[in-house]
Amino acid sequence: MSTLNRNLLWMLGAAILIAVGFYFAGIVTYILIAWVFSMLGRPIMIFLQRRVRIGRYHMGPTGAAILTILTFYGVLLGILMVFVPTIVGQARNLSTVNYEALGEKLKGPFFHLDQQLHQIGLLSPGESLATKVQEFLSTWFKPTLVGDFLGSFLSTAGNVVVTFASVTFILFFFLKENNLFLEILHAFVPNELEPKVRHAVQKSSEMLVRYFGGLVTQIFVFSLVVTLLMWFSGVDNALLIGAFGGLFNVIPYVGPILGIIFGAFITISSNLDMEFGLLLPMLMKMAGAYLITQFIDNNFVGPMIFSKSLQAHPLEIFIVTLVAAQLGGILGMVLGIPVYTVLRVIAGTFFSEFKLVQRLTEGLDKEKEET
Repeated sequence: MSTLNRNLLWMLGAAILIAVGFYFAGIVTYILIAWVFSMLGRPIMIFLQRRVRIGRYHMGPTGAAILTILTFYGVLLGILMVFVPTIVGQARNLSTVNYEALGEKLKGPFFHLDQQLHQIGLLSPGESLATKVQEFLSTWFKPTLVGDFLGSFLSTAGNVVVTFASVTFILFFFLKENNLFLEILHAFVPNELEPKVRHAVQKSSEMLVRYFGGLVTQIFVFSLVVTLLMWFSGVDNALLIGAFGGLFNVIPYVGPILGIIFGAFITISSNLDMEFGLLLPMLMKMAGAYLITQFIDNNFVGPMIFSKSLQAHPLEIFIVTLVAAQLGGILGMVLGIPVYTVLRVIAGTFFSEFKLVQRLTEGLDKEKEET
């Protein structure tokens, strides 16, 4: 059988495997999430097994796996304890606001803007931007907001518990048995392809660890800079806005817009009793801090962190992001780059004779030569 025919058969088999994976998307998602966290938890596992001692005995893989999982949950719990009370408090404050009085209060500052919007046809006669803001806030932050949110959360709690339990169970065995994920893949491929599969998994693991490590670093730096700039400028809730700004920044291209909107929302909701003339400078300080940080991130931090982890052209990443957004919306934009990174490694390992694959994996080949 020629090499071309063999590759075509493998592509057909891969397509069938993808179709099966799509049908069992929930289970595959649990496994992939657990695999990613097992890679992120590997340094913690190594530290615990090498450094933590009980008398003369080192910690075994079972104890290290349990402590690693508890570390993940501890970080998650700490984040929730820091930010959830503040967010709930903001929602509770908004649910007690007299929105009719707020609408009347905003009519003065919005008067000239209303005139312009009426002239270009964005507002109908008799409508006001202040009234629109009043209607929006009263709809989304009515007095029953907190109760409705808790009710919705409890209705989906079952699915959340199943997801966390499933991922935790799989993660435990992936951490305890380092090569378990690789052994699962070996069960689906012929013996002669096991070396290539092992190489693809190891290379994907290295690149994903570097990618997520760089992502965490970017989130931390972005949040820290935004928080400090707003704190020095006297903006309320600087830590909350900065932390969520860093998280929103993970979403390519759309994230910065969402971050500014979230910051404006928190700033306004924290100062509803303040006159608009005093609130506007605070909003400008918030937006200025965010734009300065965005400039630093786009031109210095981001390129420096991801230049080595992705080994891909910026235009290539942009196109991948657009395709991922078309397929999966915001979630697709977040997952598109790591998924594409894995696909590049797989293509470079199994289909390196194709010209298109050679062009797409040039960065990986250069990195291999350098190392």
